[in-house]
Amino acid sequence: MGKASDAATDTTAANHLVTEHLYLVQHVVSSLVGRFPRHVDRGELWSAGAHGLVDASRRYDPDTGIPFARYATIRIRGAILDSTRSRDWATRGLRREMRNVRRADEAFEERHGRSPDSVELAGALGISVEKLAGHRGDAATATLLHLDHTVPGGEDGEVTLSERVKERDSAVLPAEAVEQQELIGTTRTAVAHLPEIQRAVVERYYFAGELLRDIADSLGVTEARVSQIRSEALTAMRAYFGTAFEGVPAVAADAPGLRRRAAYVATMSASSDWRARLDAGAGAVAPGLARRATAVA
Repeated sequence: MGKASDAATDTTAANHLVTEHLYLVQHVVSSLVGRFPRHVDRGELWSAGAHGLVDASRRYDPDTGIPFARYATIRIRGAILDSTRSRDWATRGLRREMRNVRRADEAFEERHGRSPDSVELAGALGISVEKLAGHRGDAATATLLHLDHTVPGGEDGEVTLSERVKERDSAVLPAEAVEQQELIGTTRTAVAHLPEIQRAVVERYYFAGELLRDIADSLGVTEARVSQIRSEALTAMRAYFGTAFEGVPAVAADAPGLRRRAAYVATMSASSDWRARLDAGAGAVAPGLARRATAVA
């Protein structure tokens, strides 16, 4: 019972120390903030310092005779520096070079009232322009930015980094991923429903990568005839794509094979819906086939 009471008393005393000395965290953050690049989040520095203060309150021994404020300041400072080092990709040498570049830039601006160009800054540092560019490149590579970090741009003059860095991979963008999968599924389904000779030419040319002349030789026809069969197949596919997707150019009314094309579109419309096309899109498709089918004249 006595030990539990002592532990509770110790915890209460430690909590009191934290409450009474919380101002030290902001004081240490303010003294250190100039050492870090602008992108370093001040809130994270404060949070690390607060952890250091709590740790100091638990470890402090009054019998040492050291005032708690002095002891806590050391612990807070150490906690902040440790937290930044653990997230820092730059070496000490690189950080030193970055500081030298920044100081030379600031000194030049104070003397001349403007920022130096690369030649002037390199001259002030006593290095080549190429080496200065290397320092800057290394610094950019080692710099970590938060997505809520503001950068110039937008109507209000600033935008967050997340607004400037847009995801372009359709595989991780839901709407684009579904659209792409349906397009692939539509292409596969459209090929499967082509007349036998057209399907064979399309599959061999786009899927197997065979040359038109080799396909022509195996079919016993001219290369020009195989090219015509391929064109008729893509035109039929485009006619159907126009019923499933917006923005697909219409097939010319006088394009050869009007009746066969109309029958093909009717068959596709009756035997395929968007769910079936999505399921069919789970597999791969020959690169460029969907694009050719929607663009061929």
